[in-house]
Amino acid sequence: MNPTIMVIDDEPLISQLLRYQLSDAGYTVETYQSGRKAMLHIPQIQPDLVLLDVMMPEMSGYDLCREIRAFSQVPVIMLTAKQSDDDMVAGLTLGADDYIGKPFNAPQLIARVEAVLRRSGRTPALRPARLQIDPPVCSQTSQQAPVARLNLPVALPRLGPRLSAARRERGLSLYDASHACGIRWEFLQAIELEQFSYIPRTDLRVALHSYSTWLNVDLRPYMRPRDVRHSLHTNLILAVALCLLIILILTIFIL
Repeated sequence: MNPTIMVIDDEPLISQLLRYQLSDAGYTVETYQSGRKAMLHIPQIQPDLVLLDVMMPEMSGYDLCREIRAFSQVPVIMLTAKQSDDDMVAGLTLGADDYIGKPFNAPQLIARVEAVLRRSGRTPALRPARLQIDPPVCSQTSQQAPVARLNLPVALPRLGPRLSAARRERGLSLYDASHACGIRWEFLQAIELEQFSYIPRTDLRVALHSYSTWLNVDLRPYMRPRDVRHSLHTNLILAVALCLLIILILTIFIL
């Protein structure tokens, strides 16, 4: 049976991202936006680990951790944007087993969860096997042939790591990037991790376009042919509309 992790975070989007990442690593995930409601379900669910946000409106993570420790020794990891030494000491003093700062990435999160579970004598989930597909390797003969004549597809670097590398080259954190391009840091993190299903469909196109434009990364090679045609069609319509507007303005001045 897979270990159960209880996620307590009042932000639905972060809860969704955590569910996605932890479920993908083999864990059973229960999410709660209310600390008081989660408290009532801990004895019933008996989770193997609690992942707890600090900044919550009705009951802070510190208060919730204190109440959990009054009746349970379940491992607790605090997840928060407050990363000063005093904040970390406060959380650990109240009984937390670890402290992870936001923004976080999936490998770090899973590694910390596994470490806490091992220290508490519990068994981490077995990571699901991944299907590894190596990129095609061209032989020396094929490399000498003209690429245009063979019409061979050019292997593109993965979009998420490419955007992440472009951001890091500027020496910026996800928070810095979020303020600069106007997109929520959780969305930017999901894009860099290529967890696109985390972002609402209505927001995904805007987030991708804004982030890639700000980082000067061309999205067109990653777009499906239909999307490229749609983009070209839209640009053509805008160009025609602009021409008509210019003609109208000139006509008014001439008359």
